[in-house]
Amino acid sequence: MKDLKKTSLLICFAILVPFLSVGVVLNWPVISSWISSWDEPAVSKPEAGVDPFSYDPPLPSLVKDLHPVYKIQAELHTSEAKIKGSVTVEFDNPGTADIRLYVYDYLWSPMTIKSIRYGEQSLPFSRRMAVVGLDNPFGGEKRGTLTIQFENPVPRRGTRFGVKDDIWTLTTWYPMLGAQDQRGQWYEPPQRVDFGDPFVYHYGDYDISFVSPQGYTWVSTVGLGESKAVEGNRQVVHYNGKRLLNFALVGSPLYQVETVTFAPNLTVDIASIDKRNIARIKTIAEAVIPVYTEWYGPLPYPRVAIAETSTGTTYAMEYANMAIFKRDMHANSMIDHWLPHEIAHLWWYNSIATLEARYGWLDEGLVERSVVHYKLARHGQQQADSLLAEYRRDVERLAERYPYGKLGKELHQFATQEEFHWTWYSRGALLYENLRQKIGDDAYKRFLQRVQRTYHGSLIGPEHLDQALGQVLQGKARYFTTNHEQMNREGFAPITLIPYVTTVINGAGYYPEIPSRILDQTVYLPLREVAEKLGYRVHWSAEKSAIEVSGYGRTFWLQERSNYAESDGGRIDFGKPLQEVEGRTLAPSSFFEQVLGSELHWDEKNRILKLQFQPQRIKG
Repeated sequence: MKDLKKTSLLICFAILVPFLSVGVVLNWPVISSWISSWDEPAVSKPEAGVDPFSYDPPLPSLVKDLHPVYKIQAELHTSEAKIKGSVTVEFDNPGTADIRLYVYDYLWSPMTIKSIRYGEQSLPFSRRMAVVGLDNPFGGEKRGTLTIQFENPVPRRGTRFGVKDDIWTLTTWYPMLGAQDQRGQWYEPPQRVDFGDPFVYHYGDYDISFVSPQGYTWVSTVGLGESKAVEGNRQVVHYNGKRLLNFALVGSPLYQVETVTFAPNLTVDIASIDKRNIARIKTIAEAVIPVYTEWYGPLPYPRVAIAETSTGTTYAMEYANMAIFKRDMHANSMIDHWLPHEIAHLWWYNSIATLEARYGWLDEGLVERSVVHYKLARHGQQQADSLLAEYRRDVERLAERYPYGKLGKELHQFATQEEFHWTWYSRGALLYENLRQKIGDDAYKRFLQRVQRTYHGSLIGPEHLDQALGQVLQGKARYFTTNHEQMNREGFAPITLIPYVTTVINGAGYYPEIPSRILDQTVYLPLREVAEKLGYRVHWSAEKSAIEVSGYGRTFWLQERSNYAESDGGRIDFGKPLQEVEGRTLAPSSFFEQVLGSELHWDEKNRILKLQFQPQRIKG
């Protein structure tokens, strides 16, 4: 057999690139400028719906979606300070022996579950802390419906859920469907502590009728609702919302509300008992919402609310589509930090969520870094730098006092509230700032917007962030999963990246299930997929205990992880060994040139490998 035509005997050296392989740190000062210079690859467009920079499918949510639909009818009895009502929730059969509901009340002021019904059947249930459990009555049905009668006393104090100075903050006020992981195991609601947000939620659709005395004005997760008077000097407000993390209301007979609109399609209801405070809140909202929209993309909800509660209430809180803060924050301009913080939670906590007690740094750190965006846009570089310097001082103290702590501590594991704040807020903010500095503003912005587009309505963890980062950097990245476990004394672990390569065969973009990539300073392609695209047949030969590649009158055998192909005509050494990734065999580009007879053209700048293959060139 004659020698195959080669474009270069040293093609393996020609495809060397300035990237390192698995677990090796990228040279980010060089790569950052290189990323910003990417041009659109000059290749034919892929098939409709194919995204060449999204090879890996989205990771599943940390909560299995049972598609719950809530219908709630409830009434606030202000004289008793109590909510009485019923929740009808329809959801997919979880396929487990039991069903669990979550009740996020206070031990000293417990919600009462009066009854649970399945159709006309009254079901026995038991309660353990925040979990109400019952046997699954759905049998073989795909979906089922439970109706829960409940009464919930509203604490007469400035708690997360409570009433103070006739302002009613109604959060986690109803029983809700429990949450499972993707294996179908029910989550155990986290241990309560005096700080943080120890809840696990499950996105759902809501249809709510809420009765209160006439004259009460409410802002909510979905807007002002539709109100009408009913007998007994009462009013009923009807609300509808889709894909909500939870449903909250804040209201008062003293409230005044101003509604503001923002591009492209966002309406914000601002509630306070003081018109002057509404003006201050509006000024901040008008400055911060366009900034966050630019960085994170449009908020995927049409309506949100900002509610100011009384003095001496809970500091500041995020709930679905709501930013809630106490009136005390107008003192010392604290509102200029914490209101932008809570507004950022509309994206990070609300549009996408996490397991707060486990990965609270994910959103708390990001919203703290968001405040820096706001400070820079409204007040200038000096205030932005000052806030970052404050975070750095906190992190220095954290490393000194809690050297063996880490971002990955769960909420109940923090020794003090000081350690908690320095870890999730300040160290978390610097984690994102470090990433921004390494990859540049443009790539950082595309990363955050990709997370929003991909994972809206999901609960995510550090692995989801790594995947989105890899898609933006066009490779397989590790940064967040590594730093989740990095000790405080060690600083931040660097970004690592296995770069992906766009494959073009005879002028047409080709996107295999396992993307081509750079390993060991060499371009590797999926052996079976690309070889079959070139017209070869690939299968495992039990007789030879080797991969068999045949076509065009020729047959080659390759041992696993070998760097040569055997045939009846002898052995062809293609330099770099076969590798296995996710159960697939990858071959170096030199194999496709030297063994299968394809011409190779490597575009290093855009990371595009073009294979030009003409079977008539092959002579046996």
